[in-house]
Amino acid sequence: MQKIFIPAALVLATLLGACNNTEKKETAAEEKTYFPVNAYISSELKKIDSLQLPVVRYESANGKTDTLPMTTAECKAMAEAYLDQDITAPALRDKYEESSFADQSIPSINFTYLTKDSSLPLKRVDVVLKPDPERTEKVISVFMDKVYQRGDTLVNEKLFWKAERYYQFIRTHQLPGAEPVLSQTKVVWDGTE
Repeated sequence: MQKIFIPAALVLATLLGACNNTEKKETAAEEKTYFPVNAYISSELKKIDSLQLPVVRYESANGKTDTLPMTTAECKAMAEAYLDQDITAPALRDKYEESSFADQSIPSINFTYLTKDSSLPLKRVDVVLKPDPERTEKVISVFMDKVYQRGDTLVNEKLFWKAERYYQFIRTHQLPGAEPVLSQTKVVWDGTE
């Protein structure tokens, strides 16, 4: 009797374990998978650094524009605004909703990530991909919209990343009761821009 009980107990334990693994697999399949914006931006920055591409910064504010050379380290440091919130991180993934559509007139695939959580500075992310049936889709651009308070100043940032060419910030800073102050920064590593 004991000889039959031990193998039967092992079979039952194996079956229960297998059922439990199926539940874990189903839960993992239900997890949200977003486009890895931070990984993409980081790969672009690594490419700029490894190729030692010449980088130029264009600053516009108060009706004046300056053109300044930049090091790749400065380029990377300034791009941190794109990397400070990762929507794929477990803590943020559930706070954003994804919508997507294929635009056949361009052609492109557009992913939009929006949050309804007013406490998050990153309000919106748009990723535009060029479909390629033979290879992985290619990123065309990334757009981010941020709104946050810095002390008593309201900051609104529009961040645009044009793949393999440049990134750009359009910022407004507004003190209470004052007019917003607009500035624009464009960082270019592609000489054709």
